[in-house]
Amino acid sequence: MKIAFSLMIHNSTDERVAYQEAHTLRCVGDDIEIFSAYELKEKSRKEKTEWLLQQLLNSKPNVIVCDTPLSVEVAHRAKKIIGKDTRVVYDITEWYPSKKNIRNFPFYKKLIRVPLLSLASLWAGFLTDAFLFGEYYKSFPFRYLFFLKPSLFLAYYASKTSVKKIPPKDSLGKECILYYSGNLTREKGYCRVVSLAKKVAEKRPSIQFVLRVVSPSVIDNKDDQQPNLRVEYLNWMTFPQFCETVGENDIFLDLRDDDFENTHCLPIKLFYYMSAGRPMIYSDLKAIHKGVPEFETMGCLSKPDDESKMISFILNCVDNSDFYRQHCQNSLNLSFNKYNWENIENQLVKFIHDGI
Repeated sequence: MKIAFSLMIHNSTDERVAYQEAHTLRCVGDDIEIFSAYELKEKSRKEKTEWLLQQLLNSKPNVIVCDTPLSVEVAHRAKKIIGKDTRVVYDITEWYPSKKNIRNFPFYKKLIRVPLLSLASLWAGFLTDAFLFGEYYKSFPFRYLFFLKPSLFLAYYASKTSVKKIPPKDSLGKECILYYSGNLTREKGYCRVVSLAKKVAEKRPSIQFVLRVVSPSVIDNKDDQQPNLRVEYLNWMTFPQFCETVGENDIFLDLRDDDFENTHCLPIKLFYYMSAGRPMIYSDLKAIHKGVPEFETMGCLSKPDDESKMISFILNCVDNSDFYRQHCQNSLNLSFNKYNWENIENQLVKFIHDGI
């Protein structure tokens, strides 16, 4: 079977597409092609859609997997030319519209843009033949409005083999490496992460703390760092680099705003942190309760501004080696036994081959 991934907002090395879905389907003998208009940075939207259309017409795939309403519309155009036996699958992993679709527009334009983008999303649901849902809340409203169309929940779980397994430290009594990966914005919680690191370092002056920040943003910030706190800013990593090095850290932090959109989004990195076998602190999001109900056996869910709760958790990890190592083991066990790609990849194969 020939399968094409038609992408507008993801690159051709996206972890879900290239390292999971495409890899799994390729391993069972399917002919896989990935076309990413996202990588055509200098092209207009029209040029990108025409390029995608031409790639699909040249490929003539049996199945086209799309990542946005626009790529669904392009795939539907290709289907009408290639033939009705071609099937279009909408892989929904993003809100559409989301905050980033309207962030840079004045208020009056947002009032127009939001309903138009919402209609485009529903139109894509009408055009597609089947759905892949990355998480529970993002299946709304499609699984109710288009309940007759085939669908599959395909979570963001990491593969058992993707993340390098590095044993945790016996103790954090000498050094503790805190880790943040993401944009350096208030909405993503970066300022909270820095504040938390500083206050934890103040509480334990005899311990060397490192806050390791991995971000596509550039910053030169040396302000009032404590003697026992070093902040390291690293360049954005490729997916293989991230998987190779993420286990070198001790505790993972993600303190994004718990607004309506964020609280209904399940962070993908959570499953890679889990696979690394480390505790983590996350904002108390509804999507985490829904997607990983056992989360607090391996980490801390907190209101993003409740510093006292988060400080207490980190100090427990620092002061109590048994507490820290038990959370590391719980994290690793959950990943190995339940939340891993190997447990669900056959569902994708069956869905693509037989379920559409």
